[in-house]
Amino acid sequence: MHKPKERHRYQCKQCLRPYVRWEGRCTGCGNWNTLEEISAGKSEAANLAAAPLASLRTLERKTESGRLTTGITDMDLVLGGGLVPGLLALLAGEPGVGKSTLVLEIARAFQGKFYYFSGEESVEQIALRADRLELPGERLFISRETDPELICERIRRERPDLAVIDSIQTVYRPGGQQIPGMIGPLKEAAMLFLETARATETPILLTGHITKEGNVAGPRLLEHMVDAVLYFESDRLNHMRVLRAIKNRFGAVGEVALFEMHSRGLRTVEPAHPFRDESHSAPGRVCSVLLEGSRAIPVEVQALVSRAAYGPARRTAEGLDQRRLLLLGAVLEKYGKVRLAECDIFANLAGGLSSDEPALDLALAAAILSSYQEMAVPPTLGCLGEVGLSGEIRPVSRLPERILELSRLAIQQVLVPKAALKNMEQDERLSAAGAPNLIGVADIGDLIAILNRSVPR
Repeated sequence: MHKPKERHRYQCKQCLRPYVRWEGRCTGCGNWNTLEEISAGKSEAANLAAAPLASLRTLERKTESGRLTTGITDMDLVLGGGLVPGLLALLAGEPGVGKSTLVLEIARAFQGKFYYFSGEESVEQIALRADRLELPGERLFISRETDPELICERIRRERPDLAVIDSIQTVYRPGGQQIPGMIGPLKEAAMLFLETARATETPILLTGHITKEGNVAGPRLLEHMVDAVLYFESDRLNHMRVLRAIKNRFGAVGEVALFEMHSRGLRTVEPAHPFRDESHSAPGRVCSVLLEGSRAIPVEVQALVSRAAYGPARRTAEGLDQRRLLLLGAVLEKYGKVRLAECDIFANLAGGLSSDEPALDLALAAAILSSYQEMAVPPTLGCLGEVGLSGEIRPVSRLPERILELSRLAIQQVLVPKAALKNMEQDERLSAAGAPNLIGVADIGDLIAILNRSVPR
């Protein structure tokens, strides 16, 4: 019987580009002598193709109770309820933001065997930081291994409850022409970690660097391969740390966790405390609420209106959308008959936060009017609503959750869009005792009239 001719196939070691014949130079990455022959024998894929497919009805389900908790409640919220067995997640952030510190905070709270593979620091350096953070080391095991095959072999053999590789850009196979951070080694290592996580049901967390443009360093395929992509970033003033999920196969995206860096590590931040100051009342300060995922965060919107002494009037926003400030200035000028063309307007979102939510429009408009008229808004008054181009006040998303958050801060009156007032009065959550008094605002004229009645002259 005629035996079919065996076909040779080749692949670049650097960029993994396939070839049907050997070539001296890879056309993908431009390197010389990087092509190696791939075995032409029966592949594992051919064997799997011969096996029968499993029916969805016969597959075993894993319930939500099977998730592992990291020990940090807010991080579990970002992950969608905790660590799913077999999860491969990527934690990305700029240099010095605190990725390694966050990993050690997880090690502090995690109730299980924790493996930490660090290619960036020595074991002694990690031990020094762990001592500074007063970290118990009974469940934390540290290794300087950077070979992905050896790391995966140890995970398969010893089955830890959680493994962290810090970072994916430092993982490579020593002894060859590969260097850390190249596209080929990153793809190969990510695939090895993905297969190991699935086979052992061990959650694996990879840390990664980002470029100056804010993207994860390396191939875009890396973000497609992992189950979850978490970004760890600082605020504008570098006071807080924000952890948010931009991809999550096992939960919702958009959730955030707030941390504050201290000498002994990261601490979870309660949103009500750092972003609103109740110590004194002054013109141009109004309380409102923004949403980050499912979390309602009370904030203080500030505005300063002053006579333009030199040149044309300026409009400057810090933490707020500059275009919304220009829009509100024009709307107040046209429909509120407020002469702002000769005034500088400076707006700020206190606490170093950044948001472009339209729900802050009404609070910003009230802050501008308060500063212009030099009358302080009562600290017990909050504002929620979007301002349209014709001066109307429009409803915003998830208004009951925002109102309930204001009620926890002892806010007694909340200005809300008049179009949503009827639905809010029928909401059972807002009918309980202690809920703030809701005042409907139809347009900018109503806002000016209400502020003139509420604000003592």
